[in-house]
Amino acid sequence: MNLLIGTAAGAFSLDDPATPFIAGTRINHIARSGTDWWALDGKSRIHHNGDVVATGSDGIALNCVRPTPSTVWVGATAARLYRLEDGRLVEDEPFAAAPGRDRWYTPWGGPPDVRSMAVDAAGHLYVNVHVGGILRYDEDGIAPTIDQDSDVHQVIAHPSEEETVLAACARGMAQSSNGRDFEFRAEGLHAPYCRAVAIVGDVVLLSASTGPRTSRARLYRGNLLGGPFEECRDGLPEWFDDNLDTHCLAVVDGSVFAGHRGTLWRSDDQGGQWDEVASGLPDVTCLG
Repeated sequence: MNLLIGTAAGAFSLDDPATPFIAGTRINHIARSGTDWWALDGKSRIHHNGDVVATGSDGIALNCVRPTPSTVWVGATAARLYRLEDGRLVEDEPFAAAPGRDRWYTPWGGPPDVRSMAVDAAGHLYVNVHVGGILRYDEDGIAPTIDQDSDVHQVIAHPSEEETVLAACARGMAQSSNGRDFEFRAEGLHAPYCRAVAIVGDVVLLSASTGPRTSRARLYRGNLLGGPFEECRDGLPEWFDDNLDTHCLAVVDGSVFAGHRGTLWRSDDQGGQWDEVASGLPDVTCLG
């Protein structure tokens, strides 16, 4: 399966990084489901396998997409959650009335966003609101989980272990084995502010920095079961001059990819050694 690269100026395949297959717009998110792919662009369009299948309303930015066997979920600005139905985006009414919604916020005073989503191996949906924590959406309804002030930037789920959920937060990496209760890990990090997280086998990859505006960011790896994180140094810069951002880590067929600015790196040994595989791209915004 080939890696897809979202950038500030379009989407590219790693096989042909000189020719965009979506051109002229920022790509906000790319998600894979088997051999299918979905992408959201800066014009509020939803792409599926090369076709535009829906467009959002004016003034609504589409941030993240998560296909499931029963529907396609789309997260957007103003903490909206949509389902794709017959070529239309239909707002999810239970999420619009989610508990604690009146307390969601952003540090700069704007409306909160749905920033990322994940589906665990049991089919439970996890919705990351920035800033509003992680909401679990299952057959019993919607329930808040982690403290919303943890400032979650990305939530992911283990591909095969039910209810194993991880999140990159401003306080380090949060981890849950039951999809509801989270513990934090930050040992070994030079600073706890985390933006991106990925799982490959029994290893966690995590980006960490000194804050939202930083010149000292690094990529780390650690055991999924616990223990300290260690720096990923072989083949990577000593420091990234800004955050390695949400959705800019991806695992495809056992290889890990990291994108920052206009450069893409690949590791085939769970983040131990890295090779630069593309450069000179527009700024990378997401990988899938």
